[in-house]
Amino acid sequence: MEHKRLEDLHSNDASFGKLLGTLGDEFAEIARFAEQLQTVLSPALLDVAHDPDSHKNVQMLDILSQRLNAMSEFVSLLGRSVPDTWRINSGLALSAVTLSDLAMRLQGYKPFSESDDAGCLEMF
Repeated sequence: MEHKRLEDLHSNDASFGKLLGTLGDEFAEIARFAEQLQTVLSPALLDVAHDPDSHKNVQMLDILSQRLNAMSEFVSLLGRSVPDTWRINSGLALSAVTLSDLAMRLQGYKPFSESDDAGCLEMF
């Protein structure tokens, strides 16, 4: 499988600012997932929202989305404030990331678009 690079990264030596920007983008994407969950689950959430024990859990989805958006903005702003000359070898940290698509994005590979060949369906 061939991946598209955003920049030439030698042995995981990357711009620290770009890495922070990528992390910010990842937080934003996860926040969008949380917002989509709220939308999809909203009819069911309305039913359980009246249960005092469940009310706090329902609110946690909204808080999750808000916090992820805030983290995205924070990390992205940090990335833009870091001098371009700052470099980091992220190899050790990347080795702990077991989700291959996430690891690829953190290394600077561009995510696949819908127009790319989707390949095999993974079921879990």
